[in-house]
Amino acid sequence: MTEILLSVKNLKKYFPVKQGFLIKRVVAEIKAVDDVSFEIKKGKTFALVGESGCGKTTVARTVLRLTDPTAGEIFFEGKEISKLRYKELLPFRRRMQIVFQDPMSSLNPRMTVGQIVTEPMLFHKVAKTKNEAYEKAKKLMEMVGLKTFHLDRYPHQFSGGQRQRIAIARAISIEPEFLILDEPTSSLDVSVQAQIINLFLDFQQQFRFSYLFISHNLGLVRFISHDVGIMYLGKIVEMGETDDVFEEPLHPYSKALLSATPIPDPEVERARQRIILRGGVPSPISRPNGCFFNPRCPFKMEICEKEYPEFRKVSQNRWVACHLVK
Repeated sequence: MTEILLSVKNLKKYFPVKQGFLIKRVVAEIKAVDDVSFEIKKGKTFALVGESGCGKTTVARTVLRLTDPTAGEIFFEGKEISKLRYKELLPFRRRMQIVFQDPMSSLNPRMTVGQIVTEPMLFHKVAKTKNEAYEKAKKLMEMVGLKTFHLDRYPHQFSGGQRQRIAIARAISIEPEFLILDEPTSSLDVSVQAQIINLFLDFQQQFRFSYLFISHNLGLVRFISHDVGIMYLGKIVEMGETDDVFEEPLHPYSKALLSATPIPDPEVERARQRIILRGGVPSPISRPNGCFFNPRCPFKMEICEKEYPEFRKVSQNRWVACHLVK
């Protein structure tokens, strides 16, 4: 049986909305992540999909403890890390890393690539001396498809794809086991996207990395991920093995989302019917009563406006939150 590397249970992250001039008081809460649970197996990829603002990146930042959770539990190899303090959390920092969406804003413009890549190694004592760190950095440059002389340059001297490779080199420099990929290819050309994704797949095969992959590109999600969770307004509405979810989506939101995926065959593209949702995504401050998707759902029933559906298991590796699914 495949080992579980990361287990997230009933994770919540609320942001207070305050008003007032001298004395500020909390008048509402933005429930960015509300009762999210999932597991990531060793050497596998779990993808989070959903519209902008649904809480995908907040899940990622909370799992890494870049922001503290409001409630819930985060287990890394069976160790509960959601309540650990800085010194206790430090060993786990080395084992969990993130590649951000925009490499230009995540790389220090005043540091050379050599300094950017070697700094984590020296901090976490992966390398004992600067010379040892630079030797490892040279190997990393070759691994990500760059040259060793690039270590002496600054981030602004590279293209977008090259900067993303530098961010990847920095993330893997301390030999982590778990990587969060927060839309790592969204700002890149299609040809460069393919190179970066193949790089991730090679690393997963070589080092048995586990990934939490966040993306809007559904074709990319199906290609790289083993399991997928579809989020809507801070909750996962459907979760399961990627092929199962893409072949037969159960939740109406999943069906609408996947119907918008382009198909390269023009005849199939013309023949299929797209599901056009009415209205927009409700505000996360004042979410609808009952199921959050009910104002836009073409199949809603009376119970959908009164009660939020239970997120329950409907088959061996399939969970869904919908009153329509029995």
